Amino acid sequence: MRQTKSRRPPSRKRSTAEISYNMSRIKSAGSGIERHMEKALRSAALIPEKNGDVLGKPDFLFRDQQVAIFCDSHFWHGYQWKKRKRELKRNRRFWVEKISGNMKRDRMVNRKLRKAGWKVVRFWEHEILHSADACVAKIKEAINSQKSELKLCR
Repeated sequence: MRQTKSRRPPSRKRSTAEISYNMSRIKSAGSGIERHMEKALRSAALIPEKNGDVLGKPDFLFRDQQVAIFCDSHFWHGYQWKKRKRELKRNRRFWVEKISGNMKRDRMVNRKLRKAGWKVVRFWEHEILHSADACVAKIKEAINSQKSELKLCR
């Protein structure tokens, strides 16, 4: 029988410095799901602006059509949050506040961007990794609908 090794012994508690170092290594841009989405967009001949200077710092942006795209990881953005928050064992209070705050911020960013005339498109990590083509189709649809609306406004 093959035994699996855990990453660290269960009895060892990480120091604040170790936790801080690990957290500092987490990317805010250029994650695996973003790279995967960018590859899918480029193969569909769509060239977005990356990490634009718009409210919420969308991962991808089509400024002329006012389309903002966010690639949300499961953990940081609270996928199936009611279930997942019960699974948190360490530093539970911190993580519940952190992820709940992220979700609240995401809703506020969506609301404000939409109010400003932007089309906001959000994808979960699993959608990007397992059906990038379907994500690209939704983005194309958003771009086309925004083009139509922008023509009507002018």
